[in-house]
Amino acid sequence: MSISNVFFTNKGKILQAKAQTGTPLHFTRIALGDGELQGQAPQAFNTLVNEKLSVDITKLLVSEDGTAKIGGGFNNSSLAIGVYYRELGLFAKNPDNEGEEILYCYGNAGALAEYIPAKGSELIEKKIDIIAIIGNATNVSATINSSLVGLGPEDLELHDKDPEAHQAIRQLIQAEEDARILGDSQLDAKIKNLSSPYVIPEGSDIPVQDRVKGKMYFKVTSRQSGGSSNGIIKVSPNMGIEIKE
Repeated sequence: MSISNVFFTNKGKILQAKAQTGTPLHFTRIALGDGELQGQAPQAFNTLVNEKLSVDITKLLVSEDGTAKIGGGFNNSSLAIGVYYRELGLFAKNPDNEGEEILYCYGNAGALAEYIPAKGSELIEKKIDIIAIIGNATNVSATINSSLVGLGPEDLELHDKDPEAHQAIRQLIQAEEDARILGDSQLDAKIKNLSSPYVIPEGSDIPVQDRVKGKMYFKVTSRQSGGSSNGIIKVSPNMGIEIKE
């Protein structure tokens, strides 16, 4: 089951507005209940109608689109009797009253509530992700139970994309890439030297000690006209190549 209609409470909206000016926004826990609205206006709530489970937060992901994903999970191993998973609430610290919580946002599935059986019959496990609006708040945190944190596929992908993760491996890969690029550039230089031979004009010379190692030099010893006006020069049979290291 998914409770899609999760919205601000009145107090949650005030806290969100304060967070835009730098007031800390600290999420404390997620709560589940089976209460029915029966005509009540949930925007005025600061508690669930009938809370059944308090769920520790294990995930807080702040996005650039002005939202935060707050997640947790629960199972029925502690339920003595079955309950309907109907209410969902996200709580945050009241920055004006230490020790007090504010119901930041709330949702109710109504008749679409899911029944969670008591322990003993079968183990039921559920994961919860709440997408909460935080706007431009810059001081966002959560009370996270690290002992319950586990990496799912989404978490692992985010971790791998984190530029601070796997620093040793990233440095090794970068070093190998730098070495490869350097090797390629040196090879390119050698190829250019070999593929761009230098022709020494007739009557001149370049001393061996001044020649570049690995570069080909052609020395013109004689030439003859092709007998036409197009300037074609035929190479004399006496022309040769002398390779000196």
